[in-house]
Amino acid sequence: MARKRLRLAQRRKAVGLSQESLAEVVGVDRSTVVRWERADTEPQPWHRPKLAQVLRVSIEELSSLLADVVDIRPDVMPDVPEISSVSQWSTVATDAAGADHGRRTLLQAIAAVAAASGLLGGHLPKGSRCLGATDVARLNAVTTLYRSVDYEWGGGLLHTYVAQFAESTSALLSQKYTDALRPDLFAAVAAARQLAGWTAFDSCRYADGQRHFLSAERVALAADNVLLAARIRYCQARQFQHLRHNQDALETLRLAQDQLGQRTTPAVAAMLSGAEGASLAALGDRSAAQAALSAADQAFDQIRSEREPDWMRFYDRGELLAQHGRVYRDFARSDKRHGQAAVHWVREALPAYGAQNVRSTVLSEVSLCSALFLADEPDQALAVGWRTLNRAGHLTSPRIFDRIRNLRRDLTQHRQLPEVAAFARELAAIRPASTL
Repeated sequence: MARKRLRLAQRRKAVGLSQESLAEVVGVDRSTVVRWERADTEPQPWHRPKLAQVLRVSIEELSSLLADVVDIRPDVMPDVPEISSVSQWSTVATDAAGADHGRRTLLQAIAAVAAASGLLGGHLPKGSRCLGATDVARLNAVTTLYRSVDYEWGGGLLHTYVAQFAESTSALLSQKYTDALRPDLFAAVAAARQLAGWTAFDSCRYADGQRHFLSAERVALAADNVLLAARIRYCQARQFQHLRHNQDALETLRLAQDQLGQRTTPAVAAMLSGAEGASLAALGDRSAAQAALSAADQAFDQIRSEREPDWMRFYDRGELLAQHGRVYRDFARSDKRHGQAAVHWVREALPAYGAQNVRSTVLSEVSLCSALFLADEPDQALAVGWRTLNRAGHLTSPRIFDRIRNLRRDLTQHRQLPEVAAFARELAAIRPASTL
């Protein structure tokens, strides 16, 4: 019969690590981890502190995990899936203990992986060395994991985790690195701070959002990465727009465009022009807003994905069409004749989003509900609105719930209908699924 340390293997899986991942961060090969879990060998004393750190247990608790050895017949060994991706982690954790617990467990696992890299907390592992390309790759991998969670669940649940991670990455800039590594390291740190700012904004923590955005912008500009600085300013502008400071948003977007000059790319140009159109529409300048949308369309048609930064992959046709819908929805607030155009553009946007981009889909459904009320189609607006409330209940973005509650200003002319009045009362009471 085989012997196995069940608790050691289970603990590894509980923090979201495959055997290969655990081996990499501890500094051994996979076969060594297999032997530890089979109780064939004991971890060496110099491996135990790192192993305890990775598994997020004390040395005493690690000793307990290692002491838990049982005999298992090979034909009745439990079928426990290996977990090596966010989607697998989310599915397993959610099925096992409910959505909220599964989400928190996943975030704790990502935080453990970040900590296990030995890079966070403002210092390098014992035996200081220069940062290298592998370290930057690990930072980018963690940021990518957090970003995928943000798209699917919203920033309310993960802002605290991302903020801690991002601030730790900033401390790495005081460590040793080569001149050749500088651009990639600075870009990785700026991307982490940008995500921290975005999740703070999504959590309606606007001061924190601006703090992270400013830090991200400084680091991007220090590396002369004007494309990344433009993306960060776009995020700042989105926060200004949400707060209805559209003149500030417009100035921020134009600063980004001016600094880019000829170094822009079609996707970045389309992103900035579309956002500019939204602020111009909110400020009542229709002709300029339509011109900005036209510029965004022309730039979007020139996009070649292989020539764009990886972080621009979020900007797809759904994002562009949603900006059209937002512009025409603002037009419709002062002139109902634009209501049907707003409905058209948002309906075009919805199927263009990727399946993983839940938050953007819900935001566009909110826009569609608003446009339908403005287009004097309250029955259709209610059908979309109730469906949106159900979908939004799975998200943790206070910003989205601000947007949903703001639907009340667009349904005013139909409030005399009992069904609309009931919907308005529901809007006033909704809250995000969970926040930290």
